[in-house]
Amino acid sequence: MIAVNVSDSQIIYNLFFRSKQRPLNRNKEARRGVRGLSQLRENLVERLKKAYSAYYDIEDIQDGTPLKALCSYHLRDSQYVLVKQAELWAAESHEYLYLWSTDHLDTPLVEEIFRRVTEDGEPRVRPHAQHMYTYLTAVVLYDSADPLALARLKKLKRRREFKLSLHGWMEFRIAAVDLSTGEVTTNRSGKLIGKDVKRLVARIVSKEKGEEQKQ
Repeated sequence: MIAVNVSDSQIIYNLFFRSKQRPLNRNKEARRGVRGLSQLRENLVERLKKAYSAYYDIEDIQDGTPLKALCSYHLRDSQYVLVKQAELWAAESHEYLYLWSTDHLDTPLVEEIFRRVTEDGEPRVRPHAQHMYTYLTAVVLYDSADPLALARLKKLKRRREFKLSLHGWMEFRIAAVDLSTGEVTTNRSGKLIGKDVKRLVARIVSKEKGEEQKQ
């Protein structure tokens, strides 16, 4: 089990859950939580990788950058008659999810995330008649951010359609989680993944708190 400081976990628990019940005293929580956010962020990265590993292939990234892992998902649905060689139809879905962790999110880093995800991800896309879609997804955990960086993040967009979508499409999505407030910022195509990430992070934090209370 990954060790988490009790006060740190309580702070983030309050942000994701109790903030819905009462206004957050930002000054008080900032003083208590600033030292623990980095450790909590590292723990969340490991927890997220473990959660994604149920459906994704996980590749750890250790290159000294905020990119921590590449999570790859592949699904092929098909229907056939009697034998698999006699397929009626087939559809392939793919996702390459890039997990990032940083103490501060600024505009140059947002641009770097967009550049690196698209440059690495697009060559992985293999359009063909059975290809439905490939998502290039960035999930970012951060402690603080520049307002201009979040504004830029919301405008990020890249989508390609192959043979008028007959060979599927590719789309870039991004969701960034502010661990100091629990807020999630996404681009237009990332709204769904943003909701999923927020629920997943909240569930992890809730589980951490439950484990601490049993100790």
